[in-house]
Amino acid sequence: MRLDSKNIDREIRQYLEELNRIELPTPQEDILVFIDSLKRKPLGSGPYPKVSLFEASNRIMSDLIVLFGVRQLLTQGAVGHNRLPFREYVVHLGVEGGSDLEAAVEGQRLIGEAFNVAPSFFQKKKGDMKKKLLQSVNRADYRLIIFNADAVRNSDHYIEKSEKDMLYLPVDVWVERCNFMEGQHKC
Repeated sequence: MRLDSKNIDREIRQYLEELNRIELPTPQEDILVFIDSLKRKPLGSGPYPKVSLFEASNRIMSDLIVLFGVRQLLTQGAVGHNRLPFREYVVHLGVEGGSDLEAAVEGQRLIGEAFNVAPSFFQKKKGDMKKKLLQSVNRADYRLIIFNADAVRNSDHYIEKSEKDMLYLPVDVWVERCNFMEGQHKC
């Protein structure tokens, strides 16, 4: 999916609308049966109808990091003190392997990874993504890791340590969603 300043809000709105149409599993009296259904039974609706609610939740939260992260990039044009030349990003939602986002303009290229992870797994996931970006066979002038801001104690630290060869963009999904929905719904 190609995202730019003309379509980013529409794509986010459509994604959020699709999330609101997810049919959640009905709780069962037998908690083990219910937990098993959350973990194993295909959801049947939403952006990932063929996977369980558990798996869909992981993908959805990462997708939101990508979408709101790209929205920040398009509206702010920078990560910390690093001004980015890109006006369009190619995003791959819910995909394992490959880069989650790419951009290119005038011979400059960006590759990026995005994730939403618990604080206890942040350092491992960040290390894995950094390694993946540095070992990428695709030449890149910019490398970007977008992650959920609540995975770290001080997300500003990552913005400050961003350099062109490794940029960090923490995203607070709840604040971004609230800002996006401003005037439409209460947060």
